[in-house]
Amino acid sequence: MRYTYQDSTELPVQRDFIEDLKTFMEVTARVIPLENSIIEIKCKNKELLLALKNKIEQLNLFEERFNSLVKKLAEEIDTEETRPCVDAVLATCNENIGKEREVFETETKKVESGASLEYQRIETNILEILSKFLISGVYGAEKSFELSTKGNTLSGQMEGSVSGLQYRYKLGFAEEGLTVEKLIGSLSLPGWTKTGLLRKEEKIKMQELSALLVTSLEYDSQKNIRLSLEDKKAKKKFRIEGGDNRYFVYDEDKEITADKELGALVDIGSLAKIPGKIQAYLKANIRTYSLSKVLIDEEDAISNNQVFDCLKVIAEQYGTIVHECLTKGHNKEEITIKLEEADGTRTEKYISRAEIYNQLSEIGSEGVELAGILGVDTRAQVKESKYLIV
Repeated sequence: MRYTYQDSTELPVQRDFIEDLKTFMEVTARVIPLENSIIEIKCKNKELLLALKNKIEQLNLFEERFNSLVKKLAEEIDTEETRPCVDAVLATCNENIGKEREVFETETKKVESGASLEYQRIETNILEILSKFLISGVYGAEKSFELSTKGNTLSGQMEGSVSGLQYRYKLGFAEEGLTVEKLIGSLSLPGWTKTGLLRKEEKIKMQELSALLVTSLEYDSQKNIRLSLEDKKAKKKFRIEGGDNRYFVYDEDKEITADKELGALVDIGSLAKIPGKIQAYLKANIRTYSLSKVLIDEEDAISNNQVFDCLKVIAEQYGTIVHECLTKGHNKEEITIKLEEADGTRTEKYISRAEIYNQLSEIGSEGVELAGILGVDTRAQVKESKYLIV
């Protein structure tokens, strides 16, 4: 499927932009009320905790002043007859104050504990809603993948980042163990070996590495790779790293590519195909993904109630395409794209500016602000973005 503007020039991202835009609005309509509910709960709990703190402080102050007054009076009239009375009064006061203070302290802990559980429940809900969207709905994001094998368990994580927004996913795979053959197919690298029965001589021998395990893998959207391989007994260890047709290969800590004779036998063309094979493997074998963290300017966006700021970053990316759709489209009140199938069949898909604005404005002031960033409010000016994928 090929996606274009109405003038047939390709979209900077080959995705169904109209569907992504609708999903963005649906996600916004769900997470903003949740975030606002957390903010509201925090405000109420803050007021309640402050009231409880004030009551405890008042009790402490009363106890301190009462004890001071009684002791002062006792010093003025210090007799054997008054001492038991003073001790009894102080003990009774301290006991009663202590009980009241304990009640308020217990209530404080109860509020803090209950609030924590409530925040966690809502934050988990927000993560679940964002999980299906952020994995593919953030345009222009730089993505990096890290995979590792421990025992027979293959696990991984993906991180995306754009304009201060970062999001991390835990990835699950069906594979129990990942071999070189499963990941990239056949792989051979040259190495020195000693041969001969009587007189040992060093000769170059090609080593077949397809059966080795992939112990760790790093890959990013710039197609840079870092691949660590070893056999089951961890006696043979290799590492391949690099990108953009420049690769470095290591046997243990010895760089094969730095050796003039060995380096000449390294098939750089085959290594250059590895990033594409890794990408294909990831697309075919990621079975589960769960959003674990969302950051804005390196701070936790969920716990700091900054999800709205994250949505504004995404809206800026979408706003650039909205701007181009309106510029290159025939109807300036509709965002229109063309879908071209492999057989040449073309269809159009659109959504009106008014529909987007109305849906977002129902959310409240946050929705109206997002509508302005998207450019569906006639008063808004859409800024060009340098983060879009070309």
